Amino acid sequence: MARQLVLRPVAVCCLPSLLVATGTLTAQATPPLTGDDVVSVRVRFGITDTEPRSWDGSVEVSGGEVLAVRNWSVHPSESVDGNTWTMATRQGRNYPRRVYQWEDPKGTVTYLHHPGVVVDVAARSGTRLAFSTPHGDFDLRPSDLRVGEELAFLEGAVLAVRVAPAEPLSSPDVENDFATMTSGGDGEVWAAWTAYRDGGVSIVARRFDGSIWQPAVTVTDEPGDRLMPKLGRDGRGRPWVVWSEHVDGNFDLYGRFLQSVTDGSWSATERLTYAPQADIEHELVTDADGNLWLVWQGFRDGRSDILARRHDGSRWSAEEAVSTSPANDWTPAVAACSDGSVHVAWDTYDQGNYDVLMRRFEGGAWGDVAPVADTPKFEAHVSVACDRRNRLWTAWNESGFQWGKDSGFEIYKEATRLYEWRTLAVAVWDGRRWQVPAADVNELLEQELPEYIPGFNDLPVLQADAGGRMWLFFRHRTIRARDTPDFTPAHRAAWQIFGTAYVGGEWTRPLHLPFSRGRQDVRWELASDGRGNLFAAWPTDNRDSEEYLFEHSSINAAKLPTLTGEATPPRLVDPDIREYHTYPVHPNEAEDVARIRAYTIESEGRTYRIYRGDTHRHTEFSHDGLNDGSLMEAYRYALDAAELDFLGVSEHNNRGGQDIEYVNWLHPQIADIFRLPGSFVPVYTYERSIGYPDGHRNILSPRRGIPTLEITEAERRHEEGAARLFAYLREHDAISIPHTSATGMGTDWRDNDPEVEPLVEIYQGDRTSAEYEGAPRAATSEKPLGQQGGLQPAGFVWNAWAKGYKLGVQAASDHISTHISYAATIAEDFTTEGLLDAMKQRHSYAATDNIILDYRMRANGREYLQGDIAEVSGRFELVVKVIGTARIEQIDIIRDQTFLYNRQNLDQEVELTFVDSDVEPGEHYYYVRVIQKNKEIAWSSPIWVTVE
Repeated sequence: MARQLVLRPVAVCCLPSLLVATGTLTAQATPPLTGDDVVSVRVRFGITDTEPRSWDGSVEVSGGEVLAVRNWSVHPSESVDGNTWTMATRQGRNYPRRVYQWEDPKGTVTYLHHPGVVVDVAARSGTRLAFSTPHGDFDLRPSDLRVGEELAFLEGAVLAVRVAPAEPLSSPDVENDFATMTSGGDGEVWAAWTAYRDGGVSIVARRFDGSIWQPAVTVTDEPGDRLMPKLGRDGRGRPWVVWSEHVDGNFDLYGRFLQSVTDGSWSATERLTYAPQADIEHELVTDADGNLWLVWQGFRDGRSDILARRHDGSRWSAEEAVSTSPANDWTPAVAACSDGSVHVAWDTYDQGNYDVLMRRFEGGAWGDVAPVADTPKFEAHVSVACDRRNRLWTAWNESGFQWGKDSGFEIYKEATRLYEWRTLAVAVWDGRRWQVPAADVNELLEQELPEYIPGFNDLPVLQADAGGRMWLFFRHRTIRARDTPDFTPAHRAAWQIFGTAYVGGEWTRPLHLPFSRGRQDVRWELASDGRGNLFAAWPTDNRDSEEYLFEHSSINAAKLPTLTGEATPPRLVDPDIREYHTYPVHPNEAEDVARIRAYTIESEGRTYRIYRGDTHRHTEFSHDGLNDGSLMEAYRYALDAAELDFLGVSEHNNRGGQDIEYVNWLHPQIADIFRLPGSFVPVYTYERSIGYPDGHRNILSPRRGIPTLEITEAERRHEEGAARLFAYLREHDAISIPHTSATGMGTDWRDNDPEVEPLVEIYQGDRTSAEYEGAPRAATSEKPLGQQGGLQPAGFVWNAWAKGYKLGVQAASDHISTHISYAATIAEDFTTEGLLDAMKQRHSYAATDNIILDYRMRANGREYLQGDIAEVSGRFELVVKVIGTARIEQIDIIRDQTFLYNRQNLDQEVELTFVDSDVEPGEHYYYVRVIQKNKEIAWSSPIWVTVE
């Protein structure tokens, strides 16, 4: 068979447009790398180097054909031209520890990055690859390579291993994401994915017919607001595509099936869910009786449940609930065994932490919900698969206790941060008992992936191969500076796919799926072709190994190399049952949250409530957010661990962020999933980051689809002020919120526009208070260890107020920190627009816990809320009501940087009225600060009073 593959250095294939009319399948096909004789070899150079040196080289083949040579780990200094390359080992980056961070007792350990190539070759038994390098020549026979086993050459300086033969499936003209696959028979598999262009998403599919990938077809009619396609087959063998689509303000599931391979006709699109809140995270599987099961996560009355329907070949059954918990249930997985049973697993927050549960459907009825993993640890992201003996294999992620609870710069005993570490767990249910593999997969990965930093293995995927072996695939984080601590923002990283099979009592050395770099939470799948082969399809954003930034989102696929040798039955043992003890940081949190949610403020004929949120949270989409967890997990945190009412995920717009059109599409698209009227509201947010003295700002928008405002070179050089930004904010009815104002990311308050910049982040969990120098939780010039990010005293908020700026306050998290920063917004309308309107009026306060701070002023025969501006003639009263989460140590009332009033040693609930009898005419501001016995704090927004 003739083969041709045209490749860029970043492994994006230069194919013609793949978006063709719905139902069209043409005879023309792109020659693939799926022939049985194709072998892909990854060769890494300089393994034993002690200092950087050149590894330029070339490869020649005898007895075969080189199909492509590709740069394995793309770097700007490297290039590949035909069968030759230019590359070198290079010095790795080390993390620059700051003065406020713990010193590493090992010191700075230098290391080298090892370049490499992937050689795709059509090989026969006698094929040889001859490599030439400046440090010696060597040759290898592809037939000598075994999956996961590296061969050493040139005294260990070169390592070669067989990898999956990745080939591009998607068009370079669109942004491609969310890959899915379904199995077939007689060599057939299908792949599908999302294709974004010009503000709309199509679902695109390709069929591998046993020999070649057929051209892509567009499954959906017109571009729309879609994500997460899934493929499956019904009892008549027809491929189904089901996706989630945003129509009339809600995400529902829609699907259609291929009616005929011959003419490429598809059925009419069918709506599959009808609830008024989002239906997402669906999975498809076909049971032994030919029923196509659809299992998904659906929000009902503000809480998510696991739901199911099944298609019998003619019609869908009614929707039924699988989960039973009143708490949020997440991301189901489903497997069908050959005995007719169907197993659904998911994770739940029912016990105040994430546990994995399962439920079995057999004989037409559901069994009881049963635990898979229910310790106090973080246990989530489950995958399931059946083996030949109808045992159910389960795999999930684990992390530490009290995930998402109190963590931050000044917290003595931190809870588990959102992405502090991740390991894999595997268990097997044989119908009577749970067992586990005799070998711990995490120990293998720590030995086999040392260069990539062990302990960050995400989103397991189980898949049985034709020999009966169970494979465990996962996404593993690689990071630019390998010694980056887990307690600090991680700059520049990527996740790649690896897989290992459990054979006998051992896990095989990992198989790498090359060209799989991307963000943490990337959706991909595997499928069997019915001939003994496994296929995989996955997205990549083609980030390189220097900048680690989004380049272009494309889909790759591969027919995976098969393991040789006998499929030895797996050795399973009884699990080691351990008892865990945890000490909740907030034993009364449920009551505290219920109290603040029930609290109302009746004022001037209006009813307000306090909505707690966070407008400054980073995730995997920020170049420095690679220790912050995924975007979806940010919403898990908000809904469950913090029980927030709203969230604004505020990624940096530059450096791979929302300045990229597709990222600016996907980010708010995910936010809209979690729009749960009456329960939770997402806020469209991003961060513009300009260093001192102009400052970092979070941008909040009332609507989706607003373009970002790129940072100019003049702004970076501090030659352009904020006028252009303020005009942009007015144009889009948006606001900005300065943050970290007294740090090197802050400002000297040179610019202000009260109409579009109404608030300041007075406290940040990742850093400190910006109230004034030496304030509680604030830094001082004499204490460099007390500030993260440098100290710029001109940026303290007192200085802005002294200039007459009308800035209310809120608290937020930024990186890493969780559960100690609340933007308490006092609003009438619990919508995105209503929250932003309240922020524009400065009806807001900042708190480090669920503290109620109701601060008003009575004057002129009426009442004013915190944040208001008033002209007063005669007497006025400041009225304060505080309901804390603990006893109150002191309450301060501050006027114009002067402490006017102080009460100490108070109960948990306090009401007081203060009259300033010694005020001079003119404008003044008054605000309230509350400090509890446990040192939690709340800061009100000022009320500005002009006294006649």
